[in-house]
Amino acid sequence: MKNLTTIVLLVFVAVTVVYLVIGNRGTAPNNPREAATADVSSPSGVPESSGQSADSDAAGYIEQDRTNDAPATGSETESKTKTDTLAGHKVIAYYFHRTQRCHTCLTMETYAEQALKDAFPDALETGALEWRAVNVEEPKNEHFVKDYELYASALVIVDIENGQAKQSKELKQIWDLVGDEQKFKTFVRDEAQAYLEVVP
Repeated sequence: MKNLTTIVLLVFVAVTVVYLVIGNRGTAPNNPREAATADVSSPSGVPESSGQSADSDAAGYIEQDRTNDAPATGSETESKTKTDTLAGHKVIAYYFHRTQRCHTCLTMETYAEQALKDAFPDALETGALEWRAVNVEEPKNEHFVKDYELYASALVIVDIENGQAKQSKELKQIWDLVGDEQKFKTFVRDEAQAYLEVVP
């Protein structure tokens, strides 16, 4: 009887070991690369986000260095060139709006953005000029209301030098010109040009 019990226990242990070995093989990655990249987080221990929000920068804008130690090639070279430009001197065109938006607000944003894209494609490409639509009702952007004394949707041109806002101008006339697309765009283009002339 004792021998029978011992045999049953040994068979049970053997079956259990075989089951565990087969189970572990089934869950292991088939591809060594999958195993190497299965659980990678950012150096800070926080999962990396998909990108940096353009809305989150304060009036004293400081561009973070996005370069790394790897040799720059192709689009990486363009990105580095843009970062170098941003670190020195540039112009930001902010369009501030709230969450609830009327037709006029949306129209002004469309006209302003298109005016800048049509007139200054090279400046936008190099980073000498940036377009940013900012919802001031988002907590991270509420400071803009105080920074620029905003009361409604507004287009503000800001001159940034070495990470600091040197001067700014709210283009209040856009409210009067929104009924005439061409005059609106010409006005925005001319105001942006005046600021861009001081950027190297």
